[in-house]
Amino acid sequence: MTLIQVNFLVVCFAVGVAGALLGFWAFSQRLGRQLDAQRRALDAERDQTRQVIRAELELLGQQQLAHQDVQRLALALWQAEQDARRWAEWQALRPTPPTLLAKRERPLARPLAPPQPPQPVQPVQPVQPRSSPPVPAVPPDSEPATSPVPLAPLTAARWEAVAPPERELTDEEIDALPPDLPVPTRVPGRKLPAPKGPVLRNL
Repeated sequence: MTLIQVNFLVVCFAVGVAGALLGFWAFSQRLGRQLDAQRRALDAERDQTRQVIRAELELLGQQQLAHQDVQRLALALWQAEQDARRWAEWQALRPTPPTLLAKRERPLARPLAPPQPPQPVQPVQPVQPRSSPPVPAVPPDSEPATSPVPLAPLTAARWEAVAPPERELTDEEIDALPPDLPVPTRVPGRKLPAPKGPVLRNL
């Protein structure tokens, strides 16, 4: 084998090795690009999934807040209705004070008259004490003077006027009376006799 043939074989082998290396590099580059594309696709899908989950969570939170607001409003309305019903029952059971009834039944007050100017106060004249006449002394041996006019005895009409009126019997008391008792009659007034002794004159 000549030198030219050996060199040709070496060159062919080197070209083959270089082609293989170039093919491997190209394949590795292509494979790397595919891996990068797949990685980017996975990252994008992961980000999209996170965004969807975040949006769903926000929507659920808003729905929960709206539901809580509705429940709070319904609870406030129910509490207000219960308070109003308890107040109405308490007002119905509580007796109305007499002052309010008097105010309701009292007629409208008349307009007040304009105030009058104050009248001048007149000085009070001192009252002189009246001197009583001296009472004459009565001797012990003298007899008291008798009244010239004797006292008139009380008549029946004056006695009836002075005596307190009798209480009239009711129908039940009349029915309860026994049948053999007489019919109740008015007791005539008792006449007082005239005094026999002398009457002392008022000093």
